[in-house]
Amino acid sequence: MAVKVLTATLDREPAWEMYCGTHRLVFTVNLTMEILMRDGTTKKAVATFVPGFRCDGLSVPFVFRWFLKDWDESNPLYNMAGAVHDWLYATKGNGGMFSREECDDIFRGILREAGNSRCKAGVADKAVEWFAGGKNYWGNDDYAVGSLVWLTIRNA
Repeated sequence: MAVKVLTATLDREPAWEMYCGTHRLVFTVNLTMEILMRDGTTKKAVATFVPGFRCDGLSVPFVFRWFLKDWDESNPLYNMAGAVHDWLYATKGNGGMFSREECDDIFRGILREAGNSRCKAGVADKAVEWFAGGKNYWGNDDYAVGSLVWLTIRNA
């Protein structure tokens, strides 16, 4: 594991609206994470998502939704795992700050913080690797979300 999310919290519950088959954020939300970095240091990272940010949730194929939801109205942190991952992939790991593997680590870590078992978080991570790990997704900003998230990182 290259990085590990130790904690993840939202400053408030996000409000989403449906827009062209995706979820669009209505107001600004801050996701604060404590991340163990690859060099062994612990950093506090705050991802600020601004109105208009769009994501498609966890992109779970319908046949597997009995095991893993693509969107969970009762668990905002779960939904933000997909949002963070979409943004990280769209921006190629925030301009190279994180590798693809580390982006997947962050996704899995937020899912764990959202209350998912290690098994479910691991399955979600593997599904991303198998189905969204291709060149078509890394750097693909079709939703134009790259500029709608600001990430600040400082020592914890």
